[in-house]
Amino acid sequence: MTVVMAAACTGSDSGHPAPEKASIKLGVLPVLGAAPVFLAAEKGFFAAEGLKVEFVTIQGAGAAVGSMASGDLDLVFGNYVSFFAAQAKKTAEVRFVADGYSANPRTWMVLVAKDSPLRKPADISGKRVAVTTVNSLAELTIRSVLTSTGQNLNSPNFVEMPYTAMGEALKNRTVDAALLSEPYITDVSKRYGAVPLFDAAAGATADIPISGYATSEKFANENPNTVAAFQRALSRGVQVALTDRNEVEKSIRGYAGVDQQTAALTALVGFPIGLDPKRLQRVCDLMFSYGELTTRIEARPMILSGALSKSLLSQ
Repeated sequence: MTVVMAAACTGSDSGHPAPEKASIKLGVLPVLGAAPVFLAAEKGFFAAEGLKVEFVTIQGAGAAVGSMASGDLDLVFGNYVSFFAAQAKKTAEVRFVADGYSANPRTWMVLVAKDSPLRKPADISGKRVAVTTVNSLAELTIRSVLTSTGQNLNSPNFVEMPYTAMGEALKNRTVDAALLSEPYITDVSKRYGAVPLFDAAAGATADIPISGYATSEKFANENPNTVAAFQRALSRGVQVALTDRNEVEKSIRGYAGVDQQTAALTALVGFPIGLDPKRLQRVCDLMFSYGELTTRIEARPMILSGALSKSLLSQ
């Protein structure tokens, strides 16, 4: 994994208890949905909380959850399917710190090469499809779309690779299709001429929660002030992302390495304020319905109280 940046601090001026651990490591994918946490670093919101956050680039949450469980990473930004799978398998005691992002139209898309013979969702039956992490939300949403066709289709063969490699893979026919998130949908379309095959967040998966911030139960119990400081700073980053698109574009040009035109064309994802257990339960139930969970699990006990939407705190 590669450290991409760090948010420095010299002490807390927030008026809240000082973090137990003033320097933490966050595993993160440099996708549009992570803009609030990068903005929180760039704007000094973590520093104001007495917190230093070291950003470590990951390919996906699947492997990063293991690093979180072992303590090599303190928090992970990743897809909810990987978190729920780890919890169900007891490979980690996962606790959700904050919501990350949800899918808006055309922000969670399956793309193909411009001269691909694939023309509709059913055409990827049995084909090679690139995803950042196998057994993740990417696979789940694709399978949901294929099921909605009403046809008896073979599952695609999912190939694991980073978003940054998917454009070349489509061009070279290493894969037949790729599931991408923004800003990489726009970037791969612009640079490689790739075209959308279908929106993987449509129908039963419309507005699906994609990724969130999680930690281990052990870290949360031992570092409640650190977690609270992270939540407060991130919340301020969310507010910037929700109110100032220009700031989002400037941020993703830096951490995602896209040019100004790509940033301007990128379709914005949803940045929720607080976690809603009912929304997360959709992911759990979808996993159960497709056999990715052998028993149904409840999302709410995994959510730390400070991560709940304010409207739900009294419920």
